[in-house]
Amino acid sequence: MTEPTIRTKDLTKHFTLNDSFVSRLFGTETKTVRAVDGVSFEIERGESFGLAGESGCGKTTLSKTLLDLYSPTAGDVYFNGQNIAEMSDAEMDSDFRTEAQIVYQNPYDSVNPGYTVRRWVREPLDVHGIGSRDERENEVAETLERVGLKPADAYIDEYSSELSGGERQRVSIARAIVLGPSFLVGDEPVSMLDVSARASILHLLNDLQTDLGLSSLYISHDLSMLKYMCDRIGVMYLGKLVEVGPTEQIINDPKHPYTKALVGSTPIIDPDRERESIDLEGEVPDPVNLPSGCRFAPRCPEAMEECTRAEPPMFDTNDEQVARCILYDD
Repeated sequence: MTEPTIRTKDLTKHFTLNDSFVSRLFGTETKTVRAVDGVSFEIERGESFGLAGESGCGKTTLSKTLLDLYSPTAGDVYFNGQNIAEMSDAEMDSDFRTEAQIVYQNPYDSVNPGYTVRRWVREPLDVHGIGSRDERENEVAETLERVGLKPADAYIDEYSSELSGGERQRVSIARAIVLGPSFLVGDEPVSMLDVSARASILHLLNDLQTDLGLSSLYISHDLSMLKYMCDRIGVMYLGKLVEVGPTEQIINDPKHPYTKALVGSTPIIDPDRERESIDLEGEVPDPVNLPSGCRFAPRCPEAMEECTRAEPPMFDTNDEQVARCILYDD
C-alpha cells in the first residue's frame, strides 16, 4: 500500500505566554495558547486537501508546523512514510526542504523587493546547489513561463515594485515549484488579490497540481475556493479538526454544527437553491482558557449538558466522512 505524502499523528503546537525572565522572576503566571491541539489527518499522493475555518482556528500554525517552520510541541509529521523528526540534516535538505514548498498569502510581502525576479526565483536552486549556472538560468526562464509570465525575458529582470499583485503571486508560485516539489501548501493564496486575478491564479494552481503530480494543502476561510480546488476538506475549530470528508459531501451534507454554520454563511449563485442558515451565538472562546468538553458547545445551537463533560472523539457519519460531535455517537 502506498504511503500518503503527508500524515500527521496527534500533531500539537502550543505557544507559551509570559515566559520571559522577568515573569519567571516575579512568579507571573505562565499561560499557554493551544493553537494546534492533537490533529491527525492524511494527504494522499496527488490529492488536494483543504483546511477551512475562521481566523485564529489554527490553520496557518498547522501548516507551518507541517513544514517544520515551527517545532511541534508534541505529535508527529510523516513525509512519504518517514517521520521528519527522525530525518538527518542531509535528509531534511534533500528529501524534505526541496520537496515541500509553500505559497504565502501576501504577494506584497513574500517577494523580496531588493531582488530581481531572476534572483528571487533562482535562489532556491543556488541554496541547494542544483545544476550549473546556465542550467539554473534556463530553469528559471522555463518556470516563469510555466506560471504564465510569458515571455520570461519581459519579467526576469524586473523588481517586484514593477509587477501587479497577480504577477507577484505568479513569481511566488514560480519560486515554490522551481525545485520540482511533490508537496505544496497554499496559505490563502488568492485572498489578497483582486477579483480579476483570483480565478487565473486558482486555474494555474489546478493545472500545476495535475501537470506536476503534486499533493497539496490549501488553507482558506473561503469554502467556495476550497470547493473548486480540493478533493477533501478538513474543518478546524480552536485547534481541533471537527469534520473531515470528501469536498462535495462536506459542502452538500455537512454534519458538524460548526461546519453547517460555515456552509450556511457561504454565498451561492443559484437563487432557487435553499440553504440552511445557522446564526452562531457569542464569540470564539479564548484559546488560552478553552471551555470544558466540546470546544464548540458554548456557541452550538444543538448543545446538550453532555457536551460540556468530555471532549468528543471523531465519529463516522457517512462514507469517508467523520465529525467530532456526540450527535453521531451510535
